[in-house]
Amino acid sequence: MSDHGTRSRFTDRVAAYVQPRADSLQRALGSPVRNTRMTVVLGRILGVALLVCFATGLYSHLLQSPVGWLVTSPEPSYLYAWTQGSHVVIGSMLIPLVLAKLWTVYPRLFKWPPVTGPVNFLERVSVAAMVACALIVPVSGVLNELQWYPWEFSFRRTHFALSWVLIGAMVLHISVHLPSICKHWRRQVSEMAEAETAEAGMEKSQMDKAQANEAQGVRNDKQ
Repeated sequence: MSDHGTRSRFTDRVAAYVQPRADSLQRALGSPVRNTRMTVVLGRILGVALLVCFATGLYSHLLQSPVGWLVTSPEPSYLYAWTQGSHVVIGSMLIPLVLAKLWTVYPRLFKWPPVTGPVNFLERVSVAAMVACALIVPVSGVLNELQWYPWEFSFRRTHFALSWVLIGAMVLHISVHLPSICKHWRRQVSEMAEAETAEAGMEKSQMDKAQANEAQGVRNDKQ
């Protein structure tokens, strides 16, 4: 038997073993609250909060480090107070919002196969970058407010750079999932129930296929 055939058989056996268990784990973690509609609702709240924090943070950064081609002024002083107050308050709210969004989608981390192609791989990398930055940026901001710096790098430069990474990853994430976002932006209860039924049927079909693959793998082993 060729090396290619051996690798293909090994891959099929791994998939037949892992996929039904991954499907079972996703069903065990399933909840009526964990649905696409809830993810979209939390996502749009989180998106608005991120944009407000980014805009107010950029305003503060330009006042502290002005660029030659852009005229900036600290006046009126109350504008800076309002923008930075909003930055701190909404930035602190990002932490529970990000955790809530993760709670609605983390069962999908156990999907098999984890990557289905180059585009899916890039999308997953962008999600990893977005989640990491969405946790690091607000947490470091809260620690900055407490004036506790358990790191050696410059907070302001790092905070600013990661904010750009976060916004870029968010734009890419929205672009990839735009059809689903538009579909679930506003849904009636009856439509949501129909969607959940369709999703459940799709999951059952995938489970049946995985079980058939597993049975085929067992038969191949016996031959």
